[in-house]
Amino acid sequence: MSKLRYQTLRENVTKVIREKILNRELQPGMRIIEQNLSEELEVSRGPIREALRQLEQEGVVEYTRNVGCSVKEITIKDLYEIYLLRSTYEILAVKLCGGQYEAEDIEKMEQILEQMKTLKNYEEVVACDNMLHALFVEKADFQRLKKVWSDLDYGSIVSCYITGFDEQKTLERQYEFHKKLVEACKTRDADIICEELRNHYMDSVRYFMDIEGLPEDSFNVEGHFFAK
Repeated sequence: MSKLRYQTLRENVTKVIREKILNRELQPGMRIIEQNLSEELEVSRGPIREALRQLEQEGVVEYTRNVGCSVKEITIKDLYEIYLLRSTYEILAVKLCGGQYEAEDIEKMEQILEQMKTLKNYEEVVACDNMLHALFVEKADFQRLKKVWSDLDYGSIVSCYITGFDEQKTLERQYEFHKKLVEACKTRDADIICEELRNHYMDSVRYFMDIEGLPEDSFNVEGHFFAK
């Protein structure tokens, strides 16, 4: 088998396993048996093993001694850490470019926003969400910043966490939340944009804390999230 065909096979296997996790066919905490997946997907265990290692890097499966691989249980703390780090990186990105978003940048944001408005599938909305936020980091043109931001793998973590909640209610919030961000970018004022990013992530954290029934003081939201 050529290297390209093998890579495509591995990517397809990763996608299938990821979808099994997202649709809860593989439940949080459930042990993943390589042999079972190998037989079901009719592939050797090599691509299965590599796919699971990729998913481990994404933070959706974990390896435990004497247990093996299992589906990771994504908690509100996982989400909190990702939101806090993303807000910090994106606020830094805005400062690095001085908030100087051109008409072309705004047009890209609005195109993504329009897609988000019409989508009904939460995974697709999360993908649009990620695309829009990626524009902040790309504008800064700092490759290492872009890499650490990308390594958080927001899409997989958030999609795994949100499954089982009232997705429709969450979907309805996404468009309005991101519309405010785009409007802030139109001002080309870094302070205004940074403050909106801070509010954006704090509101998201508080929304999920409320769903979980957690009190406000569970996390130091006001103290951790900052725009200055």
